[in-house]
Amino acid sequence: MATLVLSTVGTVLGGPVGSAIGALIGQSIDQELLAPARRGPRVGDLSVQTSSYGTQIPRVYGIMRVAGSVIWATDLIEHSEAGGVKGQPDVGYSYTVSMAVALSSRPAKAVRRIWADGKLLRGEAGDFKVGTRFRFHSGYEDQAVDPFIASAEGISNTPAYRGCCLAMFEDLELGEFGNRIPFLTFEVEADEEPPSLGSILADVSSGTIACDAEQPVRGFAAYGSSVRSAVEPIIESFGIELFDDGERLRHASAALPLVVTDAELGNSADGRPAPRLEREQSAAHRLPAALRLTYYDPARDYQVGEVRALAGESNGGEASSDLAAVLNAADAKSLAQLMLARAWANRDAQSVRLPPKYMPLQPGSILSLEGAYWTARSVTLDGFVAVAELSPLASGPVAVAGDGGRILPSDDVVAAEVTLGLFDVPIDPENQSNPRLFLAASRPTKGWKRVPAEIAFGTTRIQTQTSRVKSVLGHALTALGPGTADLIDCEGSVDVQLVDAEQWLTSCDDAGLAAGENLAIIGSELFQFARAETLGDGKFRLSRLLRGRGGSEWACIGHSAGELFCLADPRTLQPIPLPSWSAGASVSASVGVAHGAIDFRGEALRPPSPVALVAKLQPSGDLAVRWVRRSRLGFAWIDGVDAPLGEATERYLVSVHGALGSIELEAEQTATIVTATALASVGAGPASVQVRQVGDRALSRPGQLLIDII
Repeated sequence: MATLVLSTVGTVLGGPVGSAIGALIGQSIDQELLAPARRGPRVGDLSVQTSSYGTQIPRVYGIMRVAGSVIWATDLIEHSEAGGVKGQPDVGYSYTVSMAVALSSRPAKAVRRIWADGKLLRGEAGDFKVGTRFRFHSGYEDQAVDPFIASAEGISNTPAYRGCCLAMFEDLELGEFGNRIPFLTFEVEADEEPPSLGSILADVSSGTIACDAEQPVRGFAAYGSSVRSAVEPIIESFGIELFDDGERLRHASAALPLVVTDAELGNSADGRPAPRLEREQSAAHRLPAALRLTYYDPARDYQVGEVRALAGESNGGEASSDLAAVLNAADAKSLAQLMLARAWANRDAQSVRLPPKYMPLQPGSILSLEGAYWTARSVTLDGFVAVAELSPLASGPVAVAGDGGRILPSDDVVAAEVTLGLFDVPIDPENQSNPRLFLAASRPTKGWKRVPAEIAFGTTRIQTQTSRVKSVLGHALTALGPGTADLIDCEGSVDVQLVDAEQWLTSCDDAGLAAGENLAIIGSELFQFARAETLGDGKFRLSRLLRGRGGSEWACIGHSAGELFCLADPRTLQPIPLPSWSAGASVSASVGVAHGAIDFRGEALRPPSPVALVAKLQPSGDLAVRWVRRSRLGFAWIDGVDAPLGEATERYLVSVHGALGSIELEAEQTATIVTATALASVGAGPASVQVRQVGDRALSRPGQLLIDII
């Protein structure tokens, strides 16, 4: 142990270590700063997260893993989400929390990795494994208030927490943690370079300790009930000799040793004979035969490590020491061995009486006696005789091999950029009463965590999230040719590339097609594929197609290579409700730098276009038009039964476009008559007849027929 000999001085040790260390005013530094009674921190304390008032916040140096203290938090916030999938609950619930965690009572540079319940929440690359918005406040004097806390508490009631670095989570998703706040720990980088022991001691003590020890430390956390308890682990572990010069505690002198000759020993104040030196040695059985040192091991994600040093074959007891510092196993083993050796070396002490020229001798001076080096622990005057109490000079560290063991590290899969797709299609016919788009999202790396997304149209911004399940999303490598919705297309095919090459597309038989399997989107068209042939590396050739599903036959033409492809599984698509007035607007979605956009036309709100149009000129010159309606509530043709209407009322707009103009009329059933007089206004020659069903929220796309007007 380091021997500290201090005189009584009146001084002030200012500067808090966390919130627990107050000033020591007019007290003995020896008694108050470095008294024998110790109530310092234990290794492992840094991994205990708290949220109570008065909790100590450590001063972090170098790089450390700490749990911190929750200083502000919201209640758990419940979010409801429309299911929109047949056979599943209509509404699902998820929970988030926003909170601020104080990490260090001195400024820090950055937060690196973050763990939640022992698993990585934030990886080495800065990516989060669950959805949240994160901000780091470094704690410098220009630190501003956090905008989210200010919005909740009012800016006049929100401190900036200057001098304290904070981690701020906004809407941290809790689904991965059983909808509870997880236990968080943070890898905090306080200093770019490992700080020296001297700089740490000077900062913790606000300059009261002046130490030039240059040995670097990877990381250290100073905290405890006093300045003494905060710095004592470093002083004792590294054998730092501090001496009271009446103003400060200073390090032992680095001057050259003073050589004391035999003739200068044995002085007395009264001229009587005095011993040349007085030597004392402690009993061996009172010294430890072994020492255990606990520390934080960076190779094991800063978990607590322990090393053991032995003092030969001695039969003494076993001592233990806690050092809240970051050491590798070899350095910790070497340090433990040095601490034990120092304890045995300090069993020797001697007192010498020196002539008047040594009266200016200061504690901490190095003396050379009979070829050995000693440190002056204290110096007193007996008349003109300097009486020096000496202890052996501590030796430097000796490298010793050590093994910290191993751990099973948390997977740190760096999530690649998200690819987004927005789709305006009628995927779920039974849930199409409100305007909505579908957001698809995927990334090429394995695993999937939903992430926050922003939907924008005009000046409106909507905060949402991607689906809980990764979408089967990609793009077309070839252009899908024109097709019709009448028959299975046995000739056409399209090649697609999936974003995640580990995902798979499977084939199905015709019965599966009839049951609605393998429904997909390409561009704006809904289609089904019976055959999926793998081409390797996430590429597939899709063939035996059913085109224009869900009334999307209007999109069976105009395809091109590069357009989006997505498997239309409602479990993997996030519904995005939109206001009714947004129809016709350009809607965009963004996740980080990923971006997707679409012109929203509300396709899911449209009734399917009428089919089987027939137009015949009557002998009277009138034009008789009839058609067959379809329904958003069911596309299957059922013999003897009409399809359900799917709208509050049955209405149609019938228009005829000819060489001279156009006419439009309304109908309330699936047939109407265009009079000869009205027909004459469009002129003779080629003309088109169009029929649109009037839905509750939108018009259908037109069913169309070409005729010749005589």
